[in-house]
Amino acid sequence: MKKKLFALLGCVLLLNMIRIPIPASAQTLTNDTQHYYEDWKETYLRQNPYVKDETQYYVFYGEQEYAEAHSTVEVTVSEAHGYGMLIAALMSDYDNEAKDIFDGMYHYYLAHPSSIGPHLMAWQQSDNGKALVDSNGADSATDGDLDIAYALLLADKIWGSSGEINYRQAAELVINDIMKYDVSHDDNILRLGDWAYDVDKNDKYYTATRASDFIMQYFPVFYEVTGDERWMQLYNNTYGIINHFVDKYQTGLLPDFIIKDSSGEWISAPANFLENENDGVYEYNSCRVPWRISTDALVGQNADAKKYAETVNAFFVKETGGKPEKIMAGYTPDGHAVADWDDLCFTAPLMLSAAAAGDSKWHDTIRKEVLDIGVDSYFGNTIAMLCLITDDGGWLVPETAAKPTGDANGDGEFNVADVVLFQKWLLAVPDANLANCKAVDFYNDDELDIFDLILMKKELVRKNAINYVEPNKRIEFGATYDITGNGLKLYRGPDESYEVIDNVPPWTTLKELGYQNENSPWIFTEYSGQYGWINTSKLNTSAFTGLQWGKPVIYLYPEKETDVHVDLKLTTSDLYTTYPRYNNGWDVTAYPDGSLLNKADGTHHKYLFWESVNARTRFDFSKGFCVAGSDTESFLKEKLTYMGLTEEEMNEFIVYWLPKMEHNKYNLITFQGDAYTNSAKLDITPKPDSLLRIFMAYVPLEEAVNIQPQQLQTFERKGFTVVEWGGTEIQS
Repeated sequence: MKKKLFALLGCVLLLNMIRIPIPASAQTLTNDTQHYYEDWKETYLRQNPYVKDETQYYVFYGEQEYAEAHSTVEVTVSEAHGYGMLIAALMSDYDNEAKDIFDGMYHYYLAHPSSIGPHLMAWQQSDNGKALVDSNGADSATDGDLDIAYALLLADKIWGSSGEINYRQAAELVINDIMKYDVSHDDNILRLGDWAYDVDKNDKYYTATRASDFIMQYFPVFYEVTGDERWMQLYNNTYGIINHFVDKYQTGLLPDFIIKDSSGEWISAPANFLENENDGVYEYNSCRVPWRISTDALVGQNADAKKYAETVNAFFVKETGGKPEKIMAGYTPDGHAVADWDDLCFTAPLMLSAAAAGDSKWHDTIRKEVLDIGVDSYFGNTIAMLCLITDDGGWLVPETAAKPTGDANGDGEFNVADVVLFQKWLLAVPDANLANCKAVDFYNDDELDIFDLILMKKELVRKNAINYVEPNKRIEFGATYDITGNGLKLYRGPDESYEVIDNVPPWTTLKELGYQNENSPWIFTEYSGQYGWINTSKLNTSAFTGLQWGKPVIYLYPEKETDVHVDLKLTTSDLYTTYPRYNNGWDVTAYPDGSLLNKADGTHHKYLFWESVNARTRFDFSKGFCVAGSDTESFLKEKLTYMGLTEEEMNEFIVYWLPKMEHNKYNLITFQGDAYTNSAKLDITPKPDSLLRIFMAYVPLEEAVNIQPQQLQTFERKGFTVVEWGGTEIQS
């Protein structure tokens, strides 16, 4: 038997503090619920018709399909997608197609990532007759993110994660992105979506939260899975907001949007805060709140959730006289109806608050009403579907045992420093504090002792064993790659004959650290503390995300009015934007003062503008300049003037790049030669007499570095002169 050698000395393991009872399995679902599911599936589940290389499913929420409208139509949102993934997992005992549906929905989710949180989902897609494309912004909505994460944990519980899809790993990636992008750590509240991640503190959305995102039962589960105690801080703080409204109004009616006023009190948002004039009342967002919070009373046995359920249940019983048809589609927080019609999405959630409150008569009345309504609308039917499953005892709780990461000091890495810290902690060395006790419980017995240290050392040795092919050329500032699709294999060497070290999950970002030769698709990289090789030919071009060439502009200065053709050939990046439009080249009439007449449309321009993305260029940082951000302006003025830009050209360069650079502590700056010109080849007719191409590559740095100064060349303008400048930022 394992002996406990040391007490936990103030580092409290919370693995078993939250007891979440596992409810009955989905085997208890009634025939009514099963039939409801069959209707729901037939009515709302769709397969993406445009994707042929894999199966993708989504939940249709629109009013018309493209074939009916003959124009672009909105077809789904991440909210609907989260609901669909939950339903597919929860119905796995009843539908033989459930896993295929779930996996198809997972593939659809992967195909539509948020532009902000890489593991979150873009909130809306539309059908344009050729593809399902992100619309109205490719950022996320918090409720969809939360449901997708929980559904992936359910998939891990039901089907396991040893197959093609590692559901558990995918869930943790989503959960961690939610905590990073969807949670405000100043107020410990859920943000409205990842789009509010970097709003200014004076912005009206900075302290805003949406009550329908209060999916309370999830937060302790996410804590158990990740060991991140911020989930429990969020859990407790959110119940503080819920209790505030319950105590203040005695109705349980939370408004759609909640903000903090100047005194620090949580209040209803004003009219037209985000969506419409009813943003500050209980309407089509908050109608889901009785379902979300009451689930934590039924499953999580939370006392605050039960108090909420009893309050909202009492209000509706009194308000309606026990008649479900009198449940109106909207109320002020103090209980005055703002609508004169009923709606299924308002009725169905009250079935669960009645159950949590122990009011069987009202519960049975509502359930009958829900079933009698039948096919109604996506929103009402889908909410009712999930409420019926939960009401039957079919709601499931995932496996939550967190795997030890070894990150004892909480710096996001597992290395020898963590081993040293844990060893000191076991020896009771003063100030040796563990950031995360779960991270070092390798024996998984809720105790920390020498046996955990032994396993920890073995794991570190395994991870760091030097057993890979060393690249011919290592590079410090390489391109980055977002792994797409179903992920990618990490090999010990630059060939598929080598052993596979690990499987890199989708939406992992990798950085190129080296290569064997310039023309090989294999790059040397690091994933989860292990070095190895990936084959970039297995990736779409959209996977190259590290470099964007910003605003290269081309000036033409002939000695006389001249018709000029400019051809641009990119070998390691993809043309993204041009102005005027590039159509197999630019054809312009150039004048000695530098003005240009575009022959295609008769418009006048100062220069030819282009940008590219997905750059795979390996820039040379062997020489350059380390410049304090505050010195950027004077540095650029000096160097650009020396290299031959006119005052006007230099000013335009600085106006574009200075805002991106001067607020960094330092910038490592180089002016590229062949690495750039060989990757972006210019063919100009007639051939210029003098050509200057300035391309700056820079890396923002927190600390200054020593680097051999770069020797720059001056430029002499003669005859027909062409000048180009551009640049790129590379992350360290």
